[in-house]
Amino acid sequence: GQSTGSENAEVVPGGALLPLKRGAAGEPQTPGQGSEVEPTTRGGEAVSAAAGRDVEALALAFDEVETEGIKLLEIGSDDMLKCLQEGGAVIKASEPDEKVVLCTEDKTFAVRVVETSNSVFLVEDGSSECFQPRVTVADDGEAEANTGGTPGPMTQMATVSARACEGDGGSQVARRQGVRVCTIVSENWEIEQIAPDFRKLDELLRGLEEGGAAGGVEEEEGYTTEELLREIQGSESELLEELHARSDAMQVGDRWVHVSEATTSALVDVLVSKVCEGGWAWGDLPLEQVLSAMEAEDFRREATLHAIRTLGSAPLFLGSVTPESAGLIEESKLCVHYARRLLRKQSFGKAAQFLEEWRKVVPVGMEPSVEMLGGLALVDESGGLAVFDDLPRDPAKRFDALFAHQKRWRAKDLKLFAEGMTIPPGKQMDDVLEDYLHSYHPQGDTSNPLMYVQKVI
Repeated sequence: GQSTGSENAEVVPGGALLPLKRGAAGEPQTPGQGSEVEPTTRGGEAVSAAAGRDVEALALAFDEVETEGIKLLEIGSDDMLKCLQEGGAVIKASEPDEKVVLCTEDKTFAVRVVETSNSVFLVEDGSSECFQPRVTVADDGEAEANTGGTPGPMTQMATVSARACEGDGGSQVARRQGVRVCTIVSENWEIEQIAPDFRKLDELLRGLEEGGAAGGVEEEEGYTTEELLREIQGSESELLEELHARSDAMQVGDRWVHVSEATTSALVDVLVSKVCEGGWAWGDLPLEQVLSAMEAEDFRREATLHAIRTLGSAPLFLGSVTPESAGLIEESKLCVHYARRLLRKQSFGKAAQFLEEWRKVVPVGMEPSVEMLGGLALVDESGGLAVFDDLPRDPAKRFDALFAHQKRWRAKDLKLFAEGMTIPPGKQMDDVLEDYLHSYHPQGDTSNPLMYVQKVI
């Protein structure tokens, strides 16, 4: 709605309109400035008791039926305004109990309702067709106002205006010459950039049938990026970044499918044997040859490329692979893959026992070490082994899980387990740690290692 001219008039009790004088420079004056202006009404038109002076009056007319569905959105930048005007943003909430978010191409914003201290009149040009009152049709075919059981502010103001204009048709004059108020709002929306929420993505991927490496993937399996965007509270750029970083999702054609832990384990075992058989270096894999060798074992080329990228680096897309393309598998990531698989199969009370079994399953020539377990398992001073697999993304829940195990954490250990949690936009990991934790040096001596304890909220 437009708000043109409403600053020139003030509605006063009884439905009268208070005109505002203009000063020498054209600025409005209130009744307390200069000569006193007494508001009076005469047939719904406001006049001034200040004789001999030019007074500009503006009439406000109130519709009997309020226009519904109008929301005020407060935005903080010209870029966001341009994005909204060009249709580059969407407001969505896939479930009734979900928060409402506004997503642009690469950012996600929380949308919150904020009540205003004063009511805001939305007015429009009388010739405008952008606002149309909403009406319902009664059983007898007559249109009736959709006012509900209790008169709202628009209905009350319309009634007051009508009473003030009774007797000489003044209301029609006001409607023709004045500014029409189409609705009154007492709240607006404000937006704040937040991190995307991928919990629904976890549910969708887990709910898919196996779209794994061995065998084919039916055309209707999985989700397109557009289908995921309708369900996920995040932007397209954020969603794609998350999908490409995950080990349990890969793209086949235009659809994203789920890759199970069992499928990944089977593929990696065959991949390791093929690399050893071909005599290829882990840090310089001839991708075209590797993909062909795995395809001969009935593993999809997309799945093999995805596994190599998860364990090291490789092109994002199969079409980017050329005969000269090379990939690499990092020794530490491959060792952690076997460590996670071993820890999920059985429990180990002591680190020494686990290390012994771990060395047996990694490829020949690789030497696993406790330092590789950061973020997966913690070895305490007594040699005990505690496993922290599949930690929550939410910082509060993650810290609850970690500090339930021990009350104090060394900073260098804790930061490894904090990787992968949700970091709000504009913040770093240290900022999040400061929000939830207290840090200190034992005995106040900075030569002692920095420690963290959880804040009591």
